[in-house]
Amino acid sequence: MPDVAQITSESLAKVLKDLETETPIVLDSLTNLFDAVDSFAIVDLLLETEGRIEQAIGRYVPLADESIFDADKSPLKNWTAWNAYVEKCIAG
Repeated sequence: MPDVAQITSESLAKVLKDLETETPIVLDSLTNLFDAVDSFAIVDLLLETEGRIEQAIGRYVPLADESIFDADKSPLKNWTAWNAYVEKCIAG
């Protein structure tokens, strides 16, 4: 299993590098990306993370599903939940 925390952190860093936010996003286990960035940044994060996972394990793993943009259920509402979600997707 690849280092999911490293993949997700590097993916987010790449997305945030190109993103202008009013206040810097401080990443910790409770960081709520769903509220911190716009939907375009979320799509960029999904694509960047999927690409890095594919490079690491040699197969495409889709991360987008109906919960990603759901205000109540999105795994992006909590950084720890996002990492767990990505691990679950990789495991299949």
